[in-house]
Amino acid sequence: MSHESGTPAAPPPRYDEWLDFFFGRYERDSDDEWGMDWDFRAAPNEIVELFIFTLENCGRDLAEFSDRQVAVGLKALLFKSLGGDAVEILDDPSVPEIKRLQAIRALEFLYKDCLAFRSPSVLGHICERDSNPLASVTYRLWDGMPIERVLNKSKQLRDVLFETLGRVLRIKNDACIESALRGLGHFTCANAQAAIDDWLGELPPVRPALLEYAKAAKAGSIL
Repeated sequence: MSHESGTPAAPPPRYDEWLDFFFGRYERDSDDEWGMDWDFRAAPNEIVELFIFTLENCGRDLAEFSDRQVAVGLKALLFKSLGGDAVEILDDPSVPEIKRLQAIRALEFLYKDCLAFRSPSVLGHICERDSNPLASVTYRLWDGMPIERVLNKSKQLRDVLFETLGRVLRIKNDACIESALRGLGHFTCANAQAAIDDWLGELPPVRPALLEYAKAAKAGSIL
């Protein structure tokens, strides 16, 4: 992974084609995200490699695309309502567990290298609004992602997700913090609650609305 080694990793085959398919075509070829074909035809393991590389390098490789293109592309990759195939393919039996774990860990890069800089620091649960389309993607990330079946494959996958979202809580962007709390709030289990408690125990300097939302997430009563 290039973030840790300091040496840029070589992209997987067809990476430029993949980036253009998910991020380049919208606005250039069509402005109808619902009428577009989002089925990137490739073997499951190839898609997983492309997905992981995209998230791990999103700060650099998505910089050339507009906020609207990034928002639509992320929905096509992550949200069941538009596509979500990259997430669902993690459930394929041919995908090794180590790649599932890498994909979940790579979600941290999506937050810290992309959304933290490009998503406005607004709170969806109190209806703060912004014209940037990434605001709704960040807020609804864990509502639209078909990840439950993948996480049910092993306790390790769930634990890695909770650890990843716990780190996202330390990002200095209210929208990212709210999104991580929303993700943790979908799981009423001890490890998810512990991730929220650890963050609250640091007395984070955030708005009272976020502290109240954290309590609601811990109780599994997020809106």
